[in-house]
Amino acid sequence: MKVGIISDTHGQIDQALSAAREFIFRGVDVVLHCGDIGCDMVLTEMAALFQTLEIKLYAVLGNCDLAECWDFYPENIGVEVLGRFGELVLDDKRIALLHSDDEAVFERAAKADQYDYIFSGHTHVRHDQRMHRTRLINPGAAGRGMHPSCAVLDLATDTLNYVSIVPNNF
Repeated sequence: MKVGIISDTHGQIDQALSAAREFIFRGVDVVLHCGDIGCDMVLTEMAALFQTLEIKLYAVLGNCDLAECWDFYPENIGVEVLGRFGELVLDDKRIALLHSDDEAVFERAAKADQYDYIFSGHTHVRHDQRMHRTRLINPGAAGRGMHPSCAVLDLATDTLNYVSIVPNNF
């Protein structure tokens, strides 16, 4: 199973759609958004591209995403908003999904040693490191920063590839 990882779109729909096209091109099965989405249209537009390919999209909220703004987000368009912290099992791998602006929550999850992967955002800096058995991955910022990026992880081989995002100007 291939997982697309994106974070910090900050409402930049064109950047999010460029990342979505990269995910499709690279054959991902599921996409995880690590917060600071910026506006509901980011997820809605991505889901529209993924819908016919049956690519599920999960997202957590970041410090720039007001929780009450997401209370009425539609549940039937292929997107699941998990709140501020999400837990998933994909291909028998335990995954935590969070924005990491709350350092205490991030540290607790990392030190718990109960996840195979923790995907996070917030710093706008991509990183890939291990803490005991847990691999900590930040895809970088998709919507802000000098080098917009996202990432693709193959859970079967544990291979991570960062992808530079180049927006398509229509």
